[in-house]
Amino acid sequence: MATKSRASRLARRRAALADLEKGRDQGYAKTLTALGVLSGKSTTQEIRLRAEFISVTQPSSVVPPAALLVNSRGHALRVALLALFIAQTQGGSAPHVVHLPLSAVDVNTIAWEDLLLTQAAPGAGSTSRLVHEKRAGSARAALKRLTMPDVSLLELPLSGKPKGGYDQVRLFMDTGPRAVGAPVSYTVPDGSQDVVTIPMDFFLKGWVYVLEDSEIITYLMYRYLCAKNSPAHITAEARNDRFGIKPSSWEQYWVLASSGLLDVEVDEGRRSNGTYVGMGSGATPQPHRFTLADAGLGVDALPTVLAALDRRIAAG
Repeated sequence: MATKSRASRLARRRAALADLEKGRDQGYAKTLTALGVLSGKSTTQEIRLRAEFISVTQPSSVVPPAALLVNSRGHALRVALLALFIAQTQGGSAPHVVHLPLSAVDVNTIAWEDLLLTQAAPGAGSTSRLVHEKRAGSARAALKRLTMPDVSLLELPLSGKPKGGYDQVRLFMDTGPRAVGAPVSYTVPDGSQDVVTIPMDFFLKGWVYVLEDSEIITYLMYRYLCAKNSPAHITAEARNDRFGIKPSSWEQYWVLASSGLLDVEVDEGRRSNGTYVGMGSGATPQPHRFTLADAGLGVDALPTVLAALDRRIAAG
């Protein structure tokens, strides 16, 4: 049974997504259209992330970049994934150069502001700025976060100019900061490297926007693990040590399962409140086992997650 705080959080999230669905500026649909235009000429079937973006090879004090970017209010993780999506679909001989301005300069230009969504709408007082200005502000903050030394995913080569300081960003390798030396320009990983693959529909059907950061990193973890061995299972300690995923983040796997992205096998001895039948007699609960359900990616994420939230709220 959901606590009052959890129920309140579910209700707020449900209301925010409902507002997005009926948005007056049709921002969600326009954003997906913009992504489709950017990838329209690409033959790419999946986006490949280097494994180091989401995991460390052995327990250490190092936290992988994806986990460092988890933030319930920011867009840094989302922008990182979008930047890698663009790098792999834009074509050309320089994938490390993301050919996007921060804000559109004409009706035919797609900009970072077109690729982010905000819950705010134009109105009186502090919300009187145009929606596109708020999106540009969110993109600016996210791109700046990605330049920080703990992540070191990109640089802003035009940052010294009075205008356009966030245009044409340069990507570094998606492996996190180097222990020694300057960052290395991004290249698309090839088949010889350890990667996690993301089907295009994760982006084009809106999952990258509708899922929360904690759900995204949990999903990426299971994509990686299931590619190695499916069904996949991992202990809480290993989730934290290798992927930087805390219990509160992992517990959001129910959104992925209820939305049709993961199939979950739960030890029949586990109760809904987290206790385990036979625990006192020495029985050992088995970890949840997960299988990818990629067909679920092919539907629009927004109504799908709304329906999942409605079922959860109704269950109490």
